[in-house]
Amino acid sequence: MSRVCAIIVTYNSADSIEACVAPLLEAGADVIVVDNASADGTAAIVRDRLPHVELLANDDNRGFPAAVNQGAAGALSNTLLLVNPDCVVPAETVRALDTYLEEHPDVGLVGPRLREEDGSIQISAHPLGSFSTLLANRARRVLPGALGDRFGGSYDVCLNATEPADVGMTIAACVAIRRDLLERIGGLDEGYFMYLEDMELCLQVRGAGYRVVYLPTVEARHVGGASSGDRSHVWPHHSRSLLRFHARHRPRTYQLVRATLIGRAILGMGLGLGQDALAAARHQPPRRRTLAWVRVAGIAVRNGRSRAAADWRQA
Repeated sequence: MSRVCAIIVTYNSADSIEACVAPLLEAGADVIVVDNASADGTAAIVRDRLPHVELLANDDNRGFPAAVNQGAAGALSNTLLLVNPDCVVPAETVRALDTYLEEHPDVGLVGPRLREEDGSIQISAHPLGSFSTLLANRARRVLPGALGDRFGGSYDVCLNATEPADVGMTIAACVAIRRDLLERIGGLDEGYFMYLEDMELCLQVRGAGYRVVYLPTVEARHVGGASSGDRSHVWPHHSRSLLRFHARHRPRTYQLVRATLIGRAILGMGLGLGQDALAAARHQPPRRRTLAWVRVAGIAVRNGRSRAAADWRQA
């Protein structure tokens, strides 16, 4: 039995899964792939080309947290490494994350520095979600350069840290967590389908008395969004998860988040209609932003706090 078991949840990941698995096997990790009913042959590639990998093939898309828990249920290793299929984690990073947990018993979860495909540093560590951090993240997306970078100290940590740093959360594209701790907190929260389950996980880790650490001395490459799919499905999932997290953990500002989503959706629908009209004039396919924002608006309008806090299957 290896000290590390890597769990990879796939959904239409045929183009990336082999590159993801190779360095994990090189590191001596056990690898479990949980496929959420991919339509592109991902499960067949794992079954036929990766004989040393355990495959759990679902008949439907169970969502990311449920699939992680499914994989973790069969793991016996001390350290669980959650890895996105579009993430390549060098063998030395796998070993370093495991060693860091072994040498720091007060750390429950640790993530490496992530780099984009072009080599730039990905902003992968954040404060735990609040209305102010939601606005800060949005500001950074729309404001240019250094002005946008002033919104949120986590950006300084990701870009400039040279030593391990305690953070509110780090995204689950690549994180190592103690197996016994994950079992103790009940696994990932299956009330989320995708998005913000990593923020919920880090909140639970911290609530159990452990630290969450960003480790910039080791790296992984993360393409990002490779299996996310159509924005008309992705954005509603993100919005539902955002509302659920704030309904459960930030009730005082929940209605502000809800109103912000509604306002952003109205603006997005207007811009989307203009973009679709321009695409039609150029004989190009529509960008589907309008449909995405219509669905986001519907979710925000319908979801009062009690409904937003519910399991995604009940929402």
